[in-house]
Amino acid sequence: MRGSAQVELLGCGIFAREFGQLPAVLSSRFKPHFLDSMLHMRPEALDLAISARLKEQAGPLAILYGDCCPHMRELSGGGGRCRTEGCNCIEIALGSARYRELRRERCFFFMPEWVGRWEEIFAFELGLGDPELARAFMQDEMRRIVYVDTGVADLPRAELERIGERFGLPVSIEAAGTGGLAQALEAVLDSLGAVEGPAQGGSDGRG
Repeated sequence: MRGSAQVELLGCGIFAREFGQLPAVLSSRFKPHFLDSMLHMRPEALDLAISARLKEQAGPLAILYGDCCPHMRELSGGGGRCRTEGCNCIEIALGSARYRELRRERCFFFMPEWVGRWEEIFAFELGLGDPELARAFMQDEMRRIVYVDTGVADLPRAELERIGERFGLPVSIEAAGTGGLAQALEAVLDSLGAVEGPAQGGSDGRG
């Protein structure tokens, strides 16, 4: 697995664009396959999708997911497989310390991939299609909204303003870049014994 050998990567589509912004010295080590991020909202379906993909596994496998489905630990353990550390994509992107700090502040997170489909997520995936119900739920459970800026797109300021108005909560920007993702993938490669040394020239995702 040394040298130029690629490692199969199975990941959540929420990181597809971010993966494309990683330094080539790191991204070229992987042969990526991304699943629809909406599977995160249907854990049993995600279980089945990952299981189906694992049947095609022919060599070492890196899994870019958090604890997103009931059998994730079993699916990602053994057999030359290794999963990124972190309970979800936000922790992977921000790192554990910052993620836990924001969770204690009762923040609700938006990744770039979610912003364009947030109404769909709330209406059809969370069952909160009624604007007043969604607003009441968010204000009961959260104190503010955090947009995790990974640098893959221009800041969607108008959409974030709409989101803040809909839920009656302040919105802040958390500049994450792709550094957390890079570190998570480097750690997986290291665990698989697939790297010759640390990737050079880390990126914050802003080109």
